[in-house]
Amino acid sequence: MIFGNQIKIKLENIENGVKLSIFGYPKDISITALDFGKDLSRRKMEGYSPDPDEEIDVISGIKDEKTTGEDIVFLYEKGSFTSGLILAGVLAKKLLNYPIKATPLEIGGIFYGDKNEAYIRVAIQKMAITNDSLGSSLEMNLPSNVDLLKFKSLFSYISFSLIPEVQAIQFGLGTAASKKSSSNMPPIPKRVEVSLAPHFESKIPALACIYDVIFESIAAITLINI
Repeated sequence: MIFGNQIKIKLENIENGVKLSIFGYPKDISITALDFGKDLSRRKMEGYSPDPDEEIDVISGIKDEKTTGEDIVFLYEKGSFTSGLILAGVLAKKLLNYPIKATPLEIGGIFYGDKNEAYIRVAIQKMAITNDSLGSSLEMNLPSNVDLLKFKSLFSYISFSLIPEVQAIQFGLGTAASKKSSSNMPPIPKRVEVSLAPHFESKIPALACIYDVIFESIAAITLINI
């Protein structure tokens, strides 16, 4: 799969993993293994962790912790397309001068927040024990100067193409706008809300707790390409 026009991302299945290629990335951008490790480590939660045997090899494009201006190529043994997106997202975030943060809204119908943390933990434990999974939702706020029309197209294409659990994506006020009149309509925020169905195959128990970093990556990749 290939997406992006200014900085192009290509993901390919290979034996025992994926190959990630990034074209058009600028040179002399500082990047370390720790930068990648921070985001990859966020995939872990109670009831789920990535394959402990996964291994990432940098084939080209990064030398002495800086990009060279050549095509960046990773071979990701035991990796998946979504984990490959995280690697691309780390590089994309390096080119943005503002943070992108995805926050869970609810997990299994339970509102995400400190006061419900114990309820969510019990729900996740139950799902992990029974080899079941939970649906969830998350949201992101975008910079005020983002062209939301351009953002919608690429963000939706990547999300729906690579993550089958995505059920709906709402931008701005979403369906809440239908309940308001023009006289009391607030300014429409640059906001994205993603709804995720339960994961039926690999039984990830609470998608928003694992996929928040993946959607941050998709948002960052989208922003550097619009």
